[in-house]
Amino acid sequence: MQKKTGEAIGFIETLGMVPAVYGADYMLKAANVELVSYENVGSTLVTIVVQGDVAACKSAMEAGARAAASIGRLTASSVIPRPVNAVNHILNVHRIVEEESEECYSERIRHGNALGMIEIFGLAYILQAADAMGKAADVEIIGYENVASGYISVLAEGDVAACRSAVEAGIKAVEDMGGQIYSSAVIASPHPALRKITERYAVKSLR
Repeated sequence: MQKKTGEAIGFIETLGMVPAVYGADYMLKAANVELVSYENVGSTLVTIVVQGDVAACKSAMEAGARAAASIGRLTASSVIPRPVNAVNHILNVHRIVEEESEECYSERIRHGNALGMIEIFGLAYILQAADAMGKAADVEIIGYENVASGYISVLAEGDVAACRSAVEAGIKAVEDMGGQIYSSAVIASPHPALRKITERYAVKSLR
């Protein structure tokens, strides 16, 4: 998607995937903005970019920054009104493309079911967490992402209570191994645009 001339962009950048996705949900719900980019830029940095008018981008950025910082580390946030063409071209390189394949996206999440997420340092811990999450409650493990430098995330979907139970079980399993959770969250009713992110890291696509 090409950036529309005259619109602003708002962005947040975090360490890790979970704070970024959590912040993105708040951004999209806070104002009339469109998700333009989710980018894993390396060294655990993840960037979320939205577009809209200046006021909407400012409201979205502020909401997303607060949310991300509440569960993880926010490294940057800002709004650029009417970005110059060079910025638009750079942004276009990192545009997010929505996959339409039903195999890559659970039908239930479209109807407002919750999303539970855990991010951990180390593959051994994420395997333990994912297993515990799947056994503790009626959830489906739908996503997996390695953002580099050892930070790995697992995503589960189900109803709110099930996702909360699953996340709690995953955290306990990691702590019982002597590990430490970097971040975790439950999104009660994920914004539909988050499917652009969850599709990209669908577990089903790993087969």
